[in-house]
Amino acid sequence: MIDIKGKNFLVVGLGETGYDAALTLSQSGANVRVTEIKDTPSIKEKKEKLFSKGIIVETGKHSIDFVKWADVVVPSPGVALDAQPILWAKEKNIKILSEIEIAYQMSPSKKIIAITGTNGKTTTVSFTDFVFTKAKIPHITCGNIGNSFIGELDKIQQDTWIILEVSSFQLEYIEEFCPFIGAILNIADDHLDYYSNFSQYVEAKKKIFNNSQPEHWAILNYENVWCRKIGESIRCKKMFFSSKRKIDGIYVANGFVSFKGNKIFSIDEFEKSHLKGSHNLENVMVVAGISQILGISGTFISQALSEFTPAPHRLEKVAEINGITFIDDSKATNVDAVCRALESFQMKNNIILILGGKDKGISFTPVKNFLPGRVKKILVIGEAASRIENELKDVSISMERIKNFEDAVRISLSTGKPGDIVLLSPGCSSFDMFTSYAERGDVFKSAVKNLL
Repeated sequence: MIDIKGKNFLVVGLGETGYDAALTLSQSGANVRVTEIKDTPSIKEKKEKLFSKGIIVETGKHSIDFVKWADVVVPSPGVALDAQPILWAKEKNIKILSEIEIAYQMSPSKKIIAITGTNGKTTTVSFTDFVFTKAKIPHITCGNIGNSFIGELDKIQQDTWIILEVSSFQLEYIEEFCPFIGAILNIADDHLDYYSNFSQYVEAKKKIFNNSQPEHWAILNYENVWCRKIGESIRCKKMFFSSKRKIDGIYVANGFVSFKGNKIFSIDEFEKSHLKGSHNLENVMVVAGISQILGISGTFISQALSEFTPAPHRLEKVAEINGITFIDDSKATNVDAVCRALESFQMKNNIILILGGKDKGISFTPVKNFLPGRVKKILVIGEAASRIENELKDVSISMERIKNFEDAVRISLSTGKPGDIVLLSPGCSSFDMFTSYAERGDVFKSAVKNLL
């Protein structure tokens, strides 16, 4: 158990997680300071709230004196590996712990289901939450999904299951963190603006199993080479899943998702749900794996499939205008997500695809395999526009650069025809033009709905 009382904790970053960490640590007897490079109105509001609790917050800069003062540095999710306070802490051999590590050590329950992966985390975590609710299993859902683990500690009892969405950023600085079930949905190129290379990113994901023991479980994607490699080197029990072949694990056969010959739910039930595409089938298969490990009836998965609605900005239908359907997939912030989105549509050569955003240094060439027969036109936008145009220049599909989503809607309506699909699936993060993928999706929706 981490020694908190009387120790000096420096929280780096004042988003929701940083705020919760500062408050919880202070309430637990720690001396707490916060350093935040931004100085926006929302940051100032949090600063004032923490100041009223006796917590010192510096904004608009990072001071080395704050780091020197600390016994432990707690980086918020997304704080860069080379952020100045992190580099200073490493130079001075000051312990660095992530918020999920501190929350894990403080939590009265260690019954944790931790879900990570490049894509699909929120959908899988949300669906797991839905199934647990149907099955009336005491649980709390938290993590990278929006409400921090550390901020939910007061709601957790000894018998509470913790369904936790974790990112690679949160796994960077763990020591004892050990879920009973850890799942990696997939691993693909992403966050290369954060990590120096792809292998560093893979190693961060692998840390979810750092402390696993033989009684623990790993659920891994058999169709992902990186997941298979990780499976070769971990100590715990393993359950693979595959939507493409029959394996010793969770698989699809004869119209059902099954485990060791036992049918869990039908493909017909999945196809009638609001979840579309093979990537979402895989997400539900992970939840099926969790249910098998914990002895939860497949009936609850079937019930959840009939009622569950995914979070916004994930292949979300916005509207239909003149027979043209507009779909918001703004959460597709990497190239693999674009490929999976395109794969979910039939080959009718009827998609107008909107690509672009902040350039994360990821190649768009994998998209080429999913364009023929599906995409009739590409609209490119944002900082990555030149990269996309250059890497896709040899495909025989017309490309046009746009300045905003109003342009996209106007061009789509003037060149499209009934039955066409306008798909915003950017393959990039949003920070060149927007504050988040959610804001980007909302702006796209507004541009569409303004013409209704």
